[in-house]
Amino acid sequence: MASLKKKDVEEFRVPTLGESDAAYAALLQRQSDLSAMLSKLHSERGELEKNIAEQPKSPYSAGVSRLLGDDEGAAPHLRKRRGEVLGEITDVETALVVIRKRLDEARNGASKAVCDAVRQEYQKRLGVVCDAARALEAARQSHDELIAAIEREDVNLAYLKPVHPFFMGDRREGKVFHFLKEVAEAHNV
Repeated sequence: MASLKKKDVEEFRVPTLGESDAAYAALLQRQSDLSAMLSKLHSERGELEKNIAEQPKSPYSAGVSRLLGDDEGAAPHLRKRRGEVLGEITDVETALVVIRKRLDEARNGASKAVCDAVRQEYQKRLGVVCDAARALEAARQSHDELIAAIEREDVNLAYLKPVHPFFMGDRREGKVFHFLKEVAEAHNV
């Protein structure tokens, strides 16, 4: 029976969706850039609101304030910039929603690429599981044969306290049988 050593398991690395598909990676990068932009905009909005609160109230618009010669730190200019920032925040949040939808759509293609890249390793490890399942089934058969031989001699099994592997299901077409059948149908391992 082939076995996988811990070292073999550690050496194999599953590629990420982004590593496997350039379009998916580009969407992830765009999402990251937009998230960083959103964070900066929220910080700027917070600073603007703080600065507006510290300014004396002004009934004028930014345009009137500019004509009056008020500096750019005056409340009307800050309110105007806050409005621009709020608009940008809305745009970035909308773009992030669209990016999430695009990532969901692109995930299937990227997932296929990852699965193609790991298929051989997966089948190798699945083969090890199948070998272990076959060995378990053979061990169960040997175990059951011994119990049957003891029973044929009319021995009181209470003194032996045998344990039966009920977790494996039926002896003939139990869980191991169905597992191996499913593997054969799906992977021919």
